[in-house]
Amino acid sequence: MLLASWDLPRPSGVYWTPSPIFLHAEACPRFTAENEIPETVLANPLVSVRSYDAAEMCLYDLGQVCAGEEVSAPLMRALEDPRTRFVNIHTARPGCWLAGVERI
Repeated sequence: MLLASWDLPRPSGVYWTPSPIFLHAEACPRFTAENEIPETVLANPLVSVRSYDAAEMCLYDLGQVCAGEEVSAPLMRALEDPRTRFVNIHTARPGCWLAGVERI
């Protein structure tokens, strides 16, 4: 594997940030699923749930840091809020982007 930097497509503007990512030597499938949390999120000891509105502004009152295995409740709270356009989940300490989530 190789560690590189990736420019997250969202959010743009003041909340934009690059994120370290791991590149695998061989092709691997991209995780895309409905109503399922990726194992990379669940296995992390500490994640940050970050919600953004349609203008890509952070909804601070919906943000939460928790164990990856406990992410379901804060993620559902964010997705049930009508202001939320999308949610990014990061590792809480180094800030690596793990997953992007949006309503279907």
